[in-house]
Amino acid sequence: MLDVFKDCELIGIEYWLVIRLYIAAFIPVILSSYYLIRKKVSLSVALTLISAFLIAAFGWELWLTYGLAGGLPVDQRRSAMLTCAIPVNLNWFLNSLGDVLVVWIGLFLVKFFYRNKKSPFLKWKWGAFVIFLMWFIIQNIYVEAFFYNLQLGSNGDLSWAPLHPLGSWINPTIFKIADRSITLQSQTSWILMTPIIYLISIYFNTKERHAKVSLRSSTKD
Repeated sequence: MLDVFKDCELIGIEYWLVIRLYIAAFIPVILSSYYLIRKKVSLSVALTLISAFLIAAFGWELWLTYGLAGGLPVDQRRSAMLTCAIPVNLNWFLNSLGDVLVVWIGLFLVKFFYRNKKSPFLKWKWGAFVIFLMWFIIQNIYVEAFFYNLQLGSNGDLSWAPLHPLGSWINPTIFKIADRSITLQSQTSWILMTPIIYLISIYFNTKERHAKVSLRSSTKD
């Protein structure tokens, strides 16, 4: 796989970023294909993940990639070598797939913690919400500090986006990790995604459950 990026002349840390991004993007594609073929994924989960992709893409990934509302496009915030390995027009798509993986893991974590309890996807449960929120924030802090630190740029470089409603205008540094700033703007998207994803998953799970109940009732009749 490294030979594919040979002409891009990536340095070591850039190689690591590129490889992780492509792996994170392809995992949900591979898993989805496997589960669909084996018919092991529920309709509610599939619809939740599709929704997550669309929300991430239109909620912030497209805006940040192209600098649609006041920010710099991604190719002006990172090296030419990274843009060679991750073309601008592919950047938002790969990142959105990576966001799907994050949501999928979040769904798994909630199911795991509620494995011996009543499903948290039929009615709002604050415990499930906290699990989603903690996972989304923790992974995004890692991403900001150690994954995308090479292309975030300075304050003001990132575009406003629907799920970055405060933009760079109100963007304090919350804290630092390894001398890398963790900012409010970068965390806002996943803070807002938490209730959105949870409510969407409840909606699709409830619809799927009602459909199954109706099917059983009609079969008995």
